[in-house]
Amino acid sequence: MITIPRRLLCLFACFIGATASMTLSQAEAADQLIRSRPVSQGNTVATRTSTTHSGWSPQGNSQSVQRHQAASNRKPTLVSRPANGSVKQVGYLDGGCDCAECSSAGVLGGPGCGMEASCGLEVGCGLEEYGVCSCDACSGDLMSGCDSGFCDGGCDGMCGGAEIDCFPLFLPILRVDWSRFSFFAGSQAFKSPMNYPALDVAGQPRGGSGSFGYYQGFNEGRDLRNWLGLDLSAQLGVRATQTNLDGEEFTSGRMHQVFVTGGLFRRVDYGLQYGLVVDYLNQDWYYQSDLLQLRGELSWKVSACHEFGFQFMAGVTDQIVTTEAGGFTSSETIEPVDQYRAFYRRAMGTTGHMTAFLGGTSEEHFIWGSEMEIPLQTNWSLLVGSAYFSPGDDTTLDANEAEGWNLSIGFAFRPGVTGPKQRYRNPLFNVADNGSFFVFRR
Repeated sequence: MITIPRRLLCLFACFIGATASMTLSQAEAADQLIRSRPVSQGNTVATRTSTTHSGWSPQGNSQSVQRHQAASNRKPTLVSRPANGSVKQVGYLDGGCDCAECSSAGVLGGPGCGMEASCGLEVGCGLEEYGVCSCDACSGDLMSGCDSGFCDGGCDGMCGGAEIDCFPLFLPILRVDWSRFSFFAGSQAFKSPMNYPALDVAGQPRGGSGSFGYYQGFNEGRDLRNWLGLDLSAQLGVRATQTNLDGEEFTSGRMHQVFVTGGLFRRVDYGLQYGLVVDYLNQDWYYQSDLLQLRGELSWKVSACHEFGFQFMAGVTDQIVTTEAGGFTSSETIEPVDQYRAFYRRAMGTTGHMTAFLGGTSEEHFIWGSEMEIPLQTNWSLLVGSAYFSPGDDTTLDANEAEGWNLSIGFAFRPGVTGPKQRYRNPLFNVADNGSFFVFRR
């Protein structure tokens, strides 16, 4: 049984009593103050008289009456919040904020006020003119030559007070502008006819399944206007994949792939937009191969956000490869599948987009899918992609072997600040993967 000392009970009772006494005294003081508060300016004399009879000093109470009168006549004032405050919440995809507000705040690409295409980064907001931004083209209150930091003409990338950090590479004069780069990594799953070896020793089809693994890489874009005098940009990127980490039922080897994408493109605000790249694929699994394809895009931007166009992938080379699966060696011919896609793209901020496409292939496949790059912060984006190749009735392979699909999810990181100038040199094409570079056996 727990016993409580009497002294502790007495101290607790005293504390309760003192607290109650203080509370009552505060309540009485508040009541007296309310009763002595004037109702209007016209009853000042009556208030003074009543306070005199109740024992209050008229001379001491006059100052209190004046303070209460001033408080009752005071009107509330509206205090405007500074435009450069970071309290206002703005969604990335809900329409952004007013262009004038963004310009007055000095925000050109932040996640709170500059991620939208309609806020401070598009034609009509006073930051750019039609075409590629250069020192001669940039004008206005916010951009005046290279002093603003977003122009060409010998100051590629950021300049002025917002210069991007450059790191020496072997020589002091050789520098890397990290604002041109995008680094990405994630996981992927895919399947193609090459996931099924053709025949075994007895001439029977082998089993197979999809591949799962991881990818890493980078993509770089740069402006060529200073070099060629044309509104063109170049891009170069590499993707490495590691899949089938525990092998397959017909081989214990892991699959390693290297994709390389390089070419030219032109981005615009409105009108015709186009590009052409070369994709290279090296595969090392139960066979070794090196393949090439061309990938092009032609589109029309009806506004700053909406774009309709056509994409194609055309195989350049095919190859006879030697396969070694389950102790059986054979040879077969593989090649990239030609693809033809119609697409719709919706821009999201400076670097984000959502693309949906459908089309067909040279092997009688019907293809559809989507790609998304969703801005998360100024330098980070979420990457999601999918493609499905549905085989036709004329294929010589079984339907489950002839189909193909690709799923990927990952993140992209851009070390440099994303501004109006960087938008034009942002690579138009993603580095090739197993959805845009689909391999088929003859």
